[in-house]
Amino acid sequence: MSALLPSTLGLLEVRLSMSPQQSAWLIGWGALCSGLAQPICAALSDRFSTRFLGVVGVVLGAMGIGSLGLAEEVVTLTITYTVGMIGVGMFHPFGAATIGELRQHRRTSAVSLFFVSGMVGGVVGAYLWPRVLATAHGFQWLPLSMVPMLLLVFYLLRHLGELARPHASAAKIECASRPRVDWFMVLVLYIAASVRFCVNTALVYLYVRLAEVYVVAAFPSWSKEQVANGAAPMVGNFQGATLMGMALGGLLAGIYVRPGREKWPLVFVPLCFSPILWLLPLAPVQIGYGLAMAAGIGFASMIPVTIALAQYLMPRQTNLASGLMMGGAWSVAMIGPRCAEYGVTHFGIHATFALTAVALALSGLLCIPLSNRT
Repeated sequence: MSALLPSTLGLLEVRLSMSPQQSAWLIGWGALCSGLAQPICAALSDRFSTRFLGVVGVVLGAMGIGSLGLAEEVVTLTITYTVGMIGVGMFHPFGAATIGELRQHRRTSAVSLFFVSGMVGGVVGAYLWPRVLATAHGFQWLPLSMVPMLLLVFYLLRHLGELARPHASAAKIECASRPRVDWFMVLVLYIAASVRFCVNTALVYLYVRLAEVYVVAAFPSWSKEQVANGAAPMVGNFQGATLMGMALGGLLAGIYVRPGREKWPLVFVPLCFSPILWLLPLAPVQIGYGLAMAAGIGFASMIPVTIALAQYLMPRQTNLASGLMMGGAWSVAMIGPRCAEYGVTHFGIHATFALTAVALALSGLLCIPLSNRT
């Protein structure tokens, strides 16, 4: 559901006559709404020992995202997108904290599974939505997407009691073994995660502009609407390839990054993959899809590692730890699309991809102060 707007941004620009500045701010606004909802919802869940807010998030996400097709002006689109992204944000701490507590002895692997599942959904959405909504009546069919989400709500409500604070005795033992929170390490993880998410949201915008460059180069006489329709599947392919890389990276991180050995993967993975972002706009489109997949590995494989490590550092507040490293960092990422739009306007698309590569490398360097063994 959350892949809908990023993968169809070009179509929505034409449909609602949005400017590039408005679309960049809309992506950033969605990141802010989702990001702020996560730590707030997580803190309330920890305070009242409940997981019900996560179920409410699924309802809001279904209603908001499923109603985007009904919007006929920018204000209405912004309102429905706000509701949907708040719902998406409310669900994530619930999911990450629950799966982390269900498998405390393999927390990184469990959180990676949760992360990879989300990326699989993102790949499907990025492939599906541009092709559905580019058809004549695609936007009118969009509200039907609420149905599977509401079925999920009924399932969660039936099993909510089983998901509330599982393995409480194991959690108490872990809390006793780590009585104090190392806030310096939490802060380092948060800043690095924020930079990685800024790279993520910047790419959401850059893929739209890059796809338009490819289409205009191939069909210079096309109108703006024709370019948007022609670029939409390409944007979906870029988004899908990136999400596939994010899923693969998260899966590999869950398998190979051992507890207590998180520092150097957090440093070197972003550093090693950052040159790919510089090369991406220079490559032919088919090779570009492969580079987009590799870029997803570079900026996202360390996300489940960061979440699991934060949960370990904050054992009494696992919802809040998850919310900070996902939503708290994601809210900072609202500046990513706006920075990308400014860069494309003033420096060109190739220079902006290069600056995004520098940001990814910086996210790795920021993790050098972490302890060698956690």
